[in-house]
Amino acid sequence: MIKILFAGEGGQGIQAAAEILAKAAFLDGKKSLYIPNFGVEQRGGASLAFVVIDEKEVAYPKFEKADILAIFADRSFKRIKRYISEETRIILGPATTQNLAKSIKVKENGFPAKVWNISVLGKVNNLGKIVSKKSLIKAMEERFRKYFEKDSKIKEINLKALA
Repeated sequence: MIKILFAGEGGQGIQAAAEILAKAAFLDGKKSLYIPNFGVEQRGGASLAFVVIDEKEVAYPKFEKADILAIFADRSFKRIKRYISEETRIILGPATTQNLAKSIKVKENGFPAKVWNISVLGKVNNLGKIVSKKSLIKAMEERFRKYFEKDSKIKEINLKALA
């Protein structure tokens, strides 16, 4: 069983990243559950996403300690520090203070801000070896179908960010 927590602010694509990962696990024949956790704010409020993936049935998607924690924004840290153990592997997203200084506020690793979540999702998957790249791409294509159909460059950028 692997427990992943995505944490940040509304509008950063946290829920989309978590949903894509859970769907990719399902496509790989694994059992997965995802539960969003956020306030009434659409943007700027705290946003958490709990994902549990296993080979057997998952009873409940919340957990005490995360195996992998992806922090998208410093402000979310107060809400998630209780989910961190000595074994938790942490990925800092581009909007954390530590990374923001390196990123010119608009791009992270050459990617536009709108695909930061996909870049972090790729890092989470690479770190945990959670799902196949094929299923991750298929889940992303399903989630963003209308955007990809509108502009093929958006798909290209997301595929590069996922790597």
